[in-house]
Amino acid sequence: MIYWAFLLLAIGLFAVILELFVPSAGILGIVAGILIVTSVVLGFMESVSYGVIVLTAAVVTIPGLLALMVKVWPYTPLGKRILLKDLKPEDVLPNYIENKEQKERLEGQLGIAQTKMLPSGIVMVDGEKFDAVSEGFAVEKGDAIRVISVRGNHVYVEPYHGEGEVQEELPPRDLDILSQPIEELGIDPLDNPLE
Repeated sequence: MIYWAFLLLAIGLFAVILELFVPSAGILGIVAGILIVTSVVLGFMESVSYGVIVLTAAVVTIPGLLALMVKVWPYTPLGKRILLKDLKPEDVLPNYIENKEQKERLEGQLGIAQTKMLPSGIVMVDGEKFDAVSEGFAVEKGDAIRVISVRGNHVYVEPYHGEGEVQEELPPRDLDILSQPIEELGIDPLDNPLE
């Protein structure tokens, strides 16, 4: 019977480890708990000394195993999917205007709003992200903008509704295909594929 106690303890600890890799909504954890408690009960049914040995093994092993899980889990496939990757500052922070030439170069440029601007947000101008402020109008994500002025590190923009040929000067939108207007995809919305 003592062999069953140690076997159930080992299977219970294995189920705890398996919980790291298999999303089971806690079912494996419950099974592991039942197996570990059963192994302790079987140990005490054999004798008090065997029961104390199995209980001590469970009490010592489980916290160490949980500490190891905390260290290892972020590197498992499940942990990588759930946790955010380390972001670099250039991925999330806008660029700052460093000199007068850059200020003069930005004024009058066309760009795309990367976030909704009420009144501030992030814009993409000439392939670079800048923190910008909209002058009096709300700007939706993906809308065309024009840089009005640069004062200090603040880029002031306005919505741009220019002619078609000037629109081509805009940098390409980094939107997915489902968020683009149907006209840009070359699809006639009135076409009925069933006819």
